[in-house]
Amino acid sequence: MFKKAVYKKYIIYGSSIIFSRGLEFIVLFFSAHYLTKSDYGELEYYKKLIEVGSSFFAFGFPALIVSYTKSDASKKYFLLLSVLFVLFISLVSSIFMGLASLGFLIIPFVFYALFFNGGIVPAFLLVYKGSNQASYYKSIISVLFYAIILIALYYFDVKGQAYIVVNYIILPLAALYLTFLFFKEDIVMHEVKKYWGLFKKLLLSSFTLVISNFANLMFLYTDIFILKLLSDQSNIDIANYSFALNVANILMLIPLTMVQADIEKLKNDKTYFASINRKIKFLVAGAALLLIVFYYVLTNAVFIDYKETYVIFAIILFAKMFHAVATLYGTNLLIYRKFRDNLKINLFMLLLNIVLSYFLYIEFDIVGVAMGSLLSLAIRYLLLVRVNKSLTIATSK
Repeated sequence: MFKKAVYKKYIIYGSSIIFSRGLEFIVLFFSAHYLTKSDYGELEYYKKLIEVGSSFFAFGFPALIVSYTKSDASKKYFLLLSVLFVLFISLVSSIFMGLASLGFLIIPFVFYALFFNGGIVPAFLLVYKGSNQASYYKSIISVLFYAIILIALYYFDVKGQAYIVVNYIILPLAALYLTFLFFKEDIVMHEVKKYWGLFKKLLLSSFTLVISNFANLMFLYTDIFILKLLSDQSNIDIANYSFALNVANILMLIPLTMVQADIEKLKNDKTYFASINRKIKFLVAGAALLLIVFYYVLTNAVFIDYKETYVIFAIILFAKMFHAVATLYGTNLLIYRKFRDNLKINLFMLLLNIVLSYFLYIEFDIVGVAMGSLLSLAIRYLLLVRVNKSLTIATSK
């Protein structure tokens, strides 16, 4: 019975992740086919820019809610305080971003930080309502988000701005849902004050998380920004690189599904780490072999314009294998609240990846950027393994 319940949980939560990513891939393939390479490159650039910027607005609260909160009350009040803090950040940031003519990105940053996959509300639902409720939310928000993008691309000719426009349309609907969510809960003012005291004490840890998350995302997307800065045909190079990167990212479905669905078990049963780690590595290796064949068929039969990206894809796929198997180790650091160790690794890897990507691009062009990612992700994996081994030794004493 227990195994059946576990498998059912994997299927439900895993299906929501696969469904969400499936919709994302529909947009990816449609955009790559429908748009020119230049417009598709612009679309991918703004997508990555929003994901990086929103990590600052989220301020590390999703990871804090998942790893720190224990009682239902702490989860509920941390959600409220996190939302208020994000709104405060957006208000302050609007001044500076407005001066830099980037004010149009405030709404996308807020929506991603609060509501989209990986944001504060999905993290809250995962630990407060359980993986099933989080699955339903993830599926619904994904359908709305990607359906609006497809409609905007096809009927309104927004081209590379689609990932900006969609946030303006969907944010009011998400805000209504959040209001309803708070209305259902019994929010008591003196409890808000009590948890605010605890919340303030954790802001330093949260600031460590936001820098770490920002560095982590920047590390993953350094490739795109390097191409934007150095390439004479940046949008076309970004289109080629992003197409290969997005397909390789299918590998990430495996660790994300297994780790997020079992986050509470990982927090409460320290022996479970080894078991889930073996499963992730086995599945990642098998999926990588399938993706090599899939990409070859895809670019030779349908997306002929991206046929020349096969070598880039092979390098990125190898890099993503290291990324995928490292996910569990990174999550484990958060569970043990080793925020500073996580920050040090992410900052070091960000700086290393920038240096490697820059010099390898100068030497090998776009292939060099992919090589920089491979080296960086391999070193990051080894560092995470080493830190996690020290945790195991420390807890066993």
